[in-house]
Amino acid sequence: MRVAFVDLIFSWPPNGGADVDLYHVAQGLQAVGHDVRVFVVHEADSYERGRVTPDALPFPTTRLDCSRRDLRPDRLCRRLAAAVDAWRPDVVFIQHGFALKPYVCEALAHHRTVARYYAHELTCARDARRFREGKPCPKDYLRTPDFCRACALEGQRRAMCSWRLNTWNADYLAARAYRPKYHARLLASLRTVDAVVVYNSMLKDDLTGFHYRVKVIPSGVRVADYEDLPPPRGLASDRAVILMSGRAEDPLKGLDVLLEAGRRLREHRRDFEVRATHCDPAVSADWFTALGWSDHAEALRLYAAADMVVVPSLWAEPFGIVAVEAMAAGKPVCAGRIGGLRDIVRDGETGFLFEPGDATALARCIERLLDDAPLRERLGAEARRVARDYDWDRIIERHYLPLLEELVRA
Repeated sequence: MRVAFVDLIFSWPPNGGADVDLYHVAQGLQAVGHDVRVFVVHEADSYERGRVTPDALPFPTTRLDCSRRDLRPDRLCRRLAAAVDAWRPDVVFIQHGFALKPYVCEALAHHRTVARYYAHELTCARDARRFREGKPCPKDYLRTPDFCRACALEGQRRAMCSWRLNTWNADYLAARAYRPKYHARLLASLRTVDAVVVYNSMLKDDLTGFHYRVKVIPSGVRVADYEDLPPPRGLASDRAVILMSGRAEDPLKGLDVLLEAGRRLREHRRDFEVRATHCDPAVSADWFTALGWSDHAEALRLYAAADMVVVPSLWAEPFGIVAVEAMAAGKPVCAGRIGGLRDIVRDGETGFLFEPGDATALARCIERLLDDAPLRERLGAEARRVARDYDWDRIIERHYLPLLEELVRA
């Protein structure tokens, strides 16, 4: 088949998990014989939108160069539709995008289309995190548009007044998503696509009643990268190592919860240390090390040196790639029971789940693993086995190939 991917933000090297997902799905479908092309919008002088060199990518890529002034729905959609139509795809995946995405769905509705959503873009008009006043927000833009519209304006007022706009703010203004009638347009755009793909079962439940074909397709890893890993140089330890990987400086990732759990454990034991990929070494202590930023190769070595991995997220992570990476490395995972993490970590089998923000519960999970080395080994072995389901080859085979067949038969 001829499979097009249309993305309003894609950059490589990646800015985030959505970029990594597109890269591997496009590469994987191409590897099994499909004709693939990526169409990406590049905004001049933007580090967020379309920062790609087409010739450096392993799949054909069409980059549509534009200025911010060109990012009006009518201009943007005319250019995208013309480029995609000229290539004549069998299926179009409409990938990452914010408030402009409904217009793109409508402009490409004459194709078989799949809308891919990576976070809470459909249910949170504020910032796609659906997190407010220190906890996951119970409101939902699909069902409570008036409340969420006011919340979004409140959250973006400073950026809009100063005209210091990131991609989310710029798209919000360009799409005029602050208008009441935008909600109706969003709902109508969902009806134009043939399938919707999300990361986890919670996001699928959010779409109950709004689309008849919603698929949960996780992201993935290259499991082979995590086998026979050497430990990092200069970080040897005779204490059990508890690792927190990812953007630890982001408050929503829950480092404070892990530190509080560590303080409670330190009141009666000294046989562990905590390491986190936090950018500020000033937060280090005798039992906590801020490792700074790590690239992929260094992250692999950090997993090799860890005895367990903690993912203490406070918000509803759409996926939770750190948990999968840790499992691929054969490490038990302690994670918040929220978002995609509750789908990934099997409580008592590949690690433990605890209530988000509960440092006492996290300390208990960690202590169980500290006190029982055979349990760590057993959970880690099962984690490695389960992680094979997240290998990119299996993701393509089990999810994307059946979806393509289903769409062309429909």
